[in-house]
Amino acid sequence: MQAKKDEVKNEIESAALKLFFKKGYIDAKMSDIAKEINISVGNIYTYFKNKKELFYAVVSPTLVDYLKNVLVESIHLYNQAYFDGIKIAENAALLEEQMNALTKYRMQIVIIFERNKGTIYQNSKNELIDLMHETKRPYLKNSYKSYEISSEENIILLDIISNNVIDMLLDLLKRELSEDSRKRIFEALTIYRLYGMKNLNE
Repeated sequence: MQAKKDEVKNEIESAALKLFFKKGYIDAKMSDIAKEINISVGNIYTYFKNKKELFYAVVSPTLVDYLKNVLVESIHLYNQAYFDGIKIAENAALLEEQMNALTKYRMQIVIIFERNKGTIYQNSKNELIDLMHETKRPYLKNSYKSYEISSEENIILLDIISNNVIDMLLDLLKRELSEDSRKRIFEALTIYRLYGMKNLNE
């Protein structure tokens, strides 16, 4: 009996995640979720007291913390790798962790950063950009090989690049691709992000 209940609960969560990914929190209705798995709306309420509770069951705030930690670690590692002359291949473990997170939490990430109206994640993209700024700031300089830039201008540049990085990843995650294709494109984007920015660090 408990196994059956767990199965139904998992089906509800899976259907809800797909609908939140497709329509966003505001536009996804409990009736849509029920229809997706052919159960009554009332049956959903035996597992979740409302849509809000269901939403945070499938898009947990702890996931946001995990994703931020992975990102912060990567910013530190990539910048330190540049300054220490370490090749990106030596950071394969972190790349693998990032790829696994993007694959496993693809829909949740898109919901958190783009389809978040009406949720606690509405400002998540700006918060992530602020965190990226804070993490990158110790590595910033006012003079580089190819150009000079003020501290204020450097922050503006960083803001533009940060937005671009997030948008590229979201674009990749929204596309219907095989896991292998997504991984190959992610690796290519990582190379572009690191070595396309190489001259900006010099």
